[in-house]
Amino acid sequence: MKNFYFISGLGSTKESIQDFEKEMNQFGYEVQFIDIPGQYSNRDVKIQSEQHLIEWLSGEIPVGSNVVAFSMGADIAIRYHSYLQARNLIIIDGGIIDYDLMNITLEEDIAMTKSYIKENQLDMNAETIAKLTSLLREQYIDIFHAGLNTETLLLLSDHPDFVYQYKMNKIEANHDSMNHIKIQFIKDTSHEIYVEKPKEVVKDIMDWLERMMPLF
Repeated sequence: MKNFYFISGLGSTKESIQDFEKEMNQFGYEVQFIDIPGQYSNRDVKIQSEQHLIEWLSGEIPVGSNVVAFSMGADIAIRYHSYLQARNLIIIDGGIIDYDLMNITLEEDIAMTKSYIKENQLDMNAETIAKLTSLLREQYIDIFHAGLNTETLLLLSDHPDFVYQYKMNKIEANHDSMNHIKIQFIKDTSHEIYVEKPKEVVKDIMDWLERMMPLF
């Protein structure tokens, strides 16, 4: 089987991709799940600088691989795409929402995240997650301004309504910056698209890959 590497979002688990992985298997693809630094299987991975994050990413995913990235994992994949040099890049509900939509400061974001980890007794290193959050928020780069030169499929949820409208406005405003990017909304989904509608997500991926076949 051919491989896809799946870079997780904050809090997403290997178990969450089971249905998605089964669908991918039917088309001859294995899915290698990768926890972001600081959580679950990568809880003990320490990230102190941007260089540490780049080295970690380069060590996890071979250059020229097929990559799926979700949420915070998508932000990582987009920001450091030049190190990944992915053969095909699939972004799931990430890389499009600026932090200004959240209307909270970095300090408030980190405090809320740490509190959530503690209250839910999650197997995460709160300090590493805080550092990761800080690195990604500093000089945030969305998918339209990252200078992508990799063929990319951006799969987006259409709920809640105000976020959907934000995404539509962002797409319209960046219409001239969409080289290499194909955008598809998955109807009646919120954030975890691959959990809510794995069949539809995989169908869209396979349809897109078929169109990219000369490059694949």
